[in-house]
Amino acid sequence: MKVLFSALHFGYFRNFESVIHALVERGHHVHLAADEPDIAGGQGLVERLAATHRSVTFGWTPGIEREPWCAAAQKLRYALDYVRFLDARYADAPKLRLRSIERTPRIVRWLTTPLAGISPGRRPVEAGLKWAERMMPRSAAMERWLEDEAPDVLLLASLTYPRSTNIEQLKIARSFGVPVAACIMSWDHLSSKALLHIAPDATIVWNDVQRREAIDLHGLPADSVAVTGAQCYDQWFSRRPDRSREEFCRAVGLPADRPFVLYVCSAMSPSPEPPEPAFVKRWVEAVRSCPDPVLRNAGLLIRPHPERLKEWRGIELHGLEHVVIAGRNPIDDDAKADYFDALFYSAAVAGVCTSAFIEAAIIGRPILTPLLPEFAIHQNGMAHFRYLRDVEGGVLRMASSLDEHLSQLATALAEPPGRDERNRRFLTAFVRPAGLDRPATPLFVDEVERLALSDPRAPETARESSPAARTFVERLAVSATTGVGRWLLMDAIDDARARSERQSDERRRAIEQQRADYRAAKRRKRDAMVQATEDERRAKHRRKWRRGLNPRKQVARLKGGVKQLIGARHQ
Repeated sequence: MKVLFSALHFGYFRNFESVIHALVERGHHVHLAADEPDIAGGQGLVERLAATHRSVTFGWTPGIEREPWCAAAQKLRYALDYVRFLDARYADAPKLRLRSIERTPRIVRWLTTPLAGISPGRRPVEAGLKWAERMMPRSAAMERWLEDEAPDVLLLASLTYPRSTNIEQLKIARSFGVPVAACIMSWDHLSSKALLHIAPDATIVWNDVQRREAIDLHGLPADSVAVTGAQCYDQWFSRRPDRSREEFCRAVGLPADRPFVLYVCSAMSPSPEPPEPAFVKRWVEAVRSCPDPVLRNAGLLIRPHPERLKEWRGIELHGLEHVVIAGRNPIDDDAKADYFDALFYSAAVAGVCTSAFIEAAIIGRPILTPLLPEFAIHQNGMAHFRYLRDVEGGVLRMASSLDEHLSQLATALAEPPGRDERNRRFLTAFVRPAGLDRPATPLFVDEVERLALSDPRAPETARESSPAARTFVERLAVSATTGVGRWLLMDAIDDARARSERQSDERRRAIEQQRADYRAAKRRKRDAMVQATEDERRAKHRRKWRRGLNPRKQVARLKGGVKQLIGARHQ
């Protein structure tokens, strides 16, 4: 069986590495495809997989950005996400609307904002956008690519990302009769990413929470959603460190004679103000001044998030003993070992909102977070944080102030490591619903094989495949790239870019005008100097002529000469 596994970038396959190994071990060929490069080590990951397994290959999907309708299709998908987050179900998650509004075309914002009590409403706008999405033309390059690849099953890891080409691949695969599965990569991809606008044949999720999201939020058929567990975390359940605690502490620069707290940073978007590293500095200073002597003198290991390294520029922690900032994206063997050992040897794990909390729970470490006003929209304002808080009693120890958080940390340092009953309940519900002793990866691969062997899906309906409708939408999409159509589809980012371009044009024109004025002034000055020189020359000429060529003076001189001559003869 040939499996085509497609993602936005190769780094996504970090969460499916165990699945790729298992598919190969069962005799399948796996081709990994990505839309764009990444900076998180994904290229190295797929190269290692291909070097390990002959039946693993990788390559790039064909670009569709030159398609004349592509820009309009992209705008449409961002608009669908915005309209989705206007639903009352997201009233307590303002971050999602805030995050999507800047990408929403102005015409959609107008249509969904009541003016004088008049508005078409969210649902009609959403229905129209979904219809237009179904009618969007298909990329000829993508069709040729899928036809050449000829997969038995297509797995899509980035269907919840608007800029991914996964949606194009889904539509084309449906027309080819290739079974398609949406593979949910992370804990928040159904609750806070893009809507699954077109239903795949199967959706593979971690747990019943995500299953309910797929059905209730995305409208997917219940019998198409398969719960397998979180395959990306299988690697941590049975792993043991390769080095002693003393060796690890020496390697990272922490003292081995005392416990250490691991602070795991988040990838919060939009970034809080001030950014998380500024809070980390305040947190470290608070720990170093707390009354509990064990916590005050504990080691502190801080792992920046690999997508937020720029935020650490200018953050100084000098003068604070036993504080280390270290850690890489755990995508290769050495980085994974560093990450696991940091979790395993820590006495407690702290942070704001990150999936690293789940890995800390697997290893059995207490997880603590302060609920502070600056992080409210990233914590209780997000569904995936509430999973950590609520699922089977949750797994977090939350504090309403930094002082309370430090008190909880001090208590955690005095506890023996390991899972408690609360931890087991959470992990069973959220990570391994089939049982803590049953890995998710084989169940995932079972679903892929079942899908590949299933009967082909029913063909598209006549309305979905209407040539007239598709032609109309294509012409509309192409025309929306210029004139009034382009203006109506502009979003806040386009507006900012247009303002920036106008300002740049104005600055350029001002500079050009200054240069022209300078050249004109210089030319006038030069002309004036030339004219002054010419005037002086003429004046000198006139003065000379008056002195030496005046007729009256010449007659007088002549008369004087004659008189002198006559007088000389008489003598």
